[in-house]
Amino acid sequence: MPGINIFIAFKLPLKQLFLLSALLVAALLFAWHYFVPPRIVPAQAVLPLAGLVIAVDPGHGGYDPGCTSNGLLEKDVVLEIALYLRDYLQQGGARVIMTREEDKDFLLPAAGPKKRLDFSNRLKIVEDGGADLIVSIHANYISSPRWRGSQAFFQDGCNEGKNIAESIQAELTRVLQNTDRLARSGNYYMLRESSMPGAVVEVGFFSNPQEAALLGRADYQKKMAWAIYLGIINSLSTS
Repeated sequence: MPGINIFIAFKLPLKQLFLLSALLVAALLFAWHYFVPPRIVPAQAVLPLAGLVIAVDPGHGGYDPGCTSNGLLEKDVVLEIALYLRDYLQQGGARVIMTREEDKDFLLPAAGPKKRLDFSNRLKIVEDGGADLIVSIHANYISSPRWRGSQAFFQDGCNEGKNIAESIQAELTRVLQNTDRLARSGNYYMLRESSMPGAVVEVGFFSNPQEAALLGRADYQKKMAWAIYLGIINSLSTS
């Protein structure tokens, strides 16, 4: 015997139909949040440097101004960049060790060459803080005003340091858009004597008037720090 289909239609006012639809959506959302377990987002996804201890070493300071040209002192410019970098790193979840946060040196009453003593005392701060990596910030000077461009260096023979320097250099090139230099190896006390990998970043040439003018500006210093920060993050994903 063939079945009989019965359809019952209700005609609701538009206002009631809208209310019924809203209640249905609310019920579905409640059921979704109640029965589906929440997605746990790893801390690293929000804080890419969580758990890391990073040392930032602004070169020179105190008795040692570093290179001076076009109205700039290296010790002042690299400190400003380092402070911006410190803020970015902390926002990324890292614990930051600064060798200095003001215009000072690290000489103590003792015998020995000034510069080596300054370096060894900086290194003690970094080692005692248990840093996972170090970035030392400097500026360049040469007798000719022709040369320009920021550049990252690593300790010769250190593959981890090479990865960090190359990642930073890639971001310096991308963010600043005014250098085609490549990361290079070298022999640096702070990298050679430390127990952790790292890079030295030469932020540019004070001897080049155009680049010196940029390095004296806060917005450019922030861009420099941002590029170094991104380079550090990228080095972790490729290590």
